[in-house]
Amino acid sequence: MVRVFKTSFALWFVLVGGVFAVELRIKGSDTINGALTPALARVFQQKNPGVEVTVEALGSSTAFVGLLDGSAHIGTSSRPVTPKEQADFASRGLTLRELVFGFDGVAVIVHPSNPVESLTVGQVAALFNGQIQNWAEVGGEAQPVRRISRPSYSGTHAFFKEKVLKAASPKGNGEFARDTEFLEDNYEILNQVASDPKAVAYVGMGWLEPRVKALAVAASQNQPAFPPQPIFVRSGQYPLYRPLYAYTLAEPTPLAVQFLQFTLSQEGQKIVADHGFVPLETAVPVAAGETQAHPGAAENLRLFRIYFAFGSAELPPGSREILHDVAAQLQQGRYKAIIVGHSDSKGSSAASRAMAEARARNVAAYLKRLGVPPELLIVSHRGAEEPLASNETPAGRAKNRRVDLTLAPR
Repeated sequence: MVRVFKTSFALWFVLVGGVFAVELRIKGSDTINGALTPALARVFQQKNPGVEVTVEALGSSTAFVGLLDGSAHIGTSSRPVTPKEQADFASRGLTLRELVFGFDGVAVIVHPSNPVESLTVGQVAALFNGQIQNWAEVGGEAQPVRRISRPSYSGTHAFFKEKVLKAASPKGNGEFARDTEFLEDNYEILNQVASDPKAVAYVGMGWLEPRVKALAVAASQNQPAFPPQPIFVRSGQYPLYRPLYAYTLAEPTPLAVQFLQFTLSQEGQKIVADHGFVPLETAVPVAAGETQAHPGAAENLRLFRIYFAFGSAELPPGSREILHDVAAQLQQGRYKAIIVGHSDSKGSSAASRAMAEARARNVAAYLKRLGVPPELLIVSHRGAEEPLASNETPAGRAKNRRVDLTLAPR
C-alpha cells in the first residue's frame, strides 16, 4: 500500500517498499508524459535514490490544474499557457515559470496505402473541417474521409485547432467537422489509422510508427512541402511545429529544479531525441552567413537566420553581407525566398506581431533595393508564436528575435 503525505514545504513523501521516498509529481501533456517523461524519470530516479517520480498524462490542461491546486510540482504542456490560465494563477497571487526543453512536429498521418504524399496547411484544414469530403479531391482514391482527432482538453488538439483550422480559415469558425471522432489515447489513434485506408489523424512526431504514413506539409500552395523530421522541425520549415514546455510555480521545489536541470543536460536531451522529439542542441544554420543545404530533402533548400536586437527591427551588423549573398542567388532566377519574421514575448501580442512583421519587411525591402524582383519574395510573420527557446531567459529571448529566410527552388 502506498500512502501519500504532503508537508508544509510542498514536498511529498511516499512509502515505497517500506521506505519513505521524496516524491516528485508531474502532470500534463499526453504527448510529453505518455513516454518521454517516464523515460526521463526512470534515469533520474536511478541517479537519485530515495526519489519517486509519479507521472500523469491526461492532457496539457491538467498541467495548470495540477500546479494551481498543488497536486503537481511540474506541469508539462504541448502548448503555451493561455491568458485565462495565467489570470487564474494571478487571482491567487501565483505566477508561473516557463521552460522550453525540446520541440515537436505535429504529424498528419494516413494509412500507408494512401497515395497522397503531401498537403498544404489549407488542405489539411479542409480535410478536418469537412470542406473536403473525399480523398479524390487531394489526389487520393475515391473514398470518403474519416477524421480522427484528440479531445478538446489536449494541448495537441488546441495547437492543431489554432495553427491549422483557424489559421487556414480566418473567416470560418475554425471548428472540426461534426463527424470527427475524438479519441483520447494516441495509441488508439495509431491503431485506427493503421487499420483504415480512409482515415486521417494527427499526432505528435514522437508517436510516429512505421504502420502509419506521415505526410509532408507545405505552409501554403506556393511553398515547398517538408516532412515532419527533426531537421525541418528545428529549423521551423515544417510548418506544424511547436515547443515542448515545462511549467513550475515562480519558486519551484529544489527537486523540481533538479529534474528540469537533468532534462536540459546532455543525457536528458539525448532521451528527448531518442523519443522522436527534437532536442535543444540540434544544430541549425544561423546568422553571420552560415547556411546549410538539407540532405535528404526533395529539394535543395538553404536557411539563413538573422537575429535582431531587443525592440529593434533595424538590420543588425553583418546581415547586409548575408543579404547580398542571398540577392545574388535570387537574381539567377532559380530560387524564391521565404521570409518569416519572429519576436520574443515581451510586451503585448499585438506588439510582438508588429515587431516580427517589421523585421520581415525590412529584410524584404533591403533585398528589393538590391534588385530582387518582388515576386520572388514571400513575406510573413509569426509574432512570438514559434519560439526557438524559452522566453523566460535573456539568452532564450535573443534566439527568438529573428528572421528565418529560406531559399527554395522555384
